[in-house]
Amino acid sequence: MSSRYITDAWYVAAWSDELAEEPLARVLLEQPVVLFRRADGTPAALEDRCIHRRLPLSLGRVRGDRIECGYHGLQFEASGQCARVPGQSAIPPGAQVRSYPVIERHCCIWVWTGDPANADPSTIRDFHWLEEPDCAVTKLHFRVPCHYQLIVDNLLDLSHLAYVHASTVGSPELADSAKVSTDRLPDGVRVSRWTLDVPPARTYRQFGKYDGNIDRWQISEFRAPCTFVIDNGSAKAGTGAPAGRRGEQRWGFIVYHGITPEDERTTNYFWALAHSIGADGPESIAEFHRQSQQVIGEDIAVFEAQQRMIELDPAAPTIDIGYDAGPLQARRLIDRLLAQQIALRRASA
Repeated sequence: MSSRYITDAWYVAAWSDELAEEPLARVLLEQPVVLFRRADGTPAALEDRCIHRRLPLSLGRVRGDRIECGYHGLQFEASGQCARVPGQSAIPPGAQVRSYPVIERHCCIWVWTGDPANADPSTIRDFHWLEEPDCAVTKLHFRVPCHYQLIVDNLLDLSHLAYVHASTVGSPELADSAKVSTDRLPDGVRVSRWTLDVPPARTYRQFGKYDGNIDRWQISEFRAPCTFVIDNGSAKAGTGAPAGRRGEQRWGFIVYHGITPEDERTTNYFWALAHSIGADGPESIAEFHRQSQQVIGEDIAVFEAQQRMIELDPAAPTIDIGYDAGPLQARRLIDRLLAQQIALRRASA
């Protein structure tokens, strides 16, 4: 496993509804992984490489609780142990592929990429609003041609909404008059952004049904190395002060992000939005989801353009500005965790 990634962590490998009857191939932290469902529906995750002639197991088929290689028919249990070799009764020594701890929770398939002995299910990020019956949910998965850190930077500096998303959720006040605080967490960073007594952006005006100014907050909470929960809220101006995040005529939504590196140039990006159904009809919900998906598409276009410029000249200079406090804290945290991981590996070698 590459030292460029934090391995002792739960990563989103797929949305639950992406994993059906057929095997599903993913690359997680430069490692090929095949996901499949056993006979009882529970997920399994194995190295996606047959131990015999290296054909991806994802090109095979599921046989009950096993996955069968599509080349010579070797079958592997969810433990990774080869359980059948056609034409012979004896299983060759070492006929085993790596097995990964995997848990299905909150509409996600979570895979632990590090030492299985350290895989603590209680550390999985809480995405529970994706399963609430009174919430409307929209979710997407993208393979984005960019380094994962560009996405982390983006989600900890939401001043970009004023420029990248000006036609929907953005407004000039988000960059010019926001009150921003950055807090270090034991395993992450929280950036709180407040814009008080400001005109509502188009999406907020349309779906919050505001006819005057609003108080608006965006609480972006990153947990290293790979997840975000962002609380986007608003209320009638003068009623949604930072003390309570409640207020009169409250409207908002939660956005979840799973950021799973494939390699240094590609990221599996899992994005989901949840909000109260309330009195909104199907057409209103569909339009809100369309606008929200437009936002994520605009972000991805930025990531792709950034990555192209980085690859043209990796040494080109950059500067930092005031709103970079959150992204810089996250980068330092990831660097520290990577250094600790390298030191532990050297100590145990």
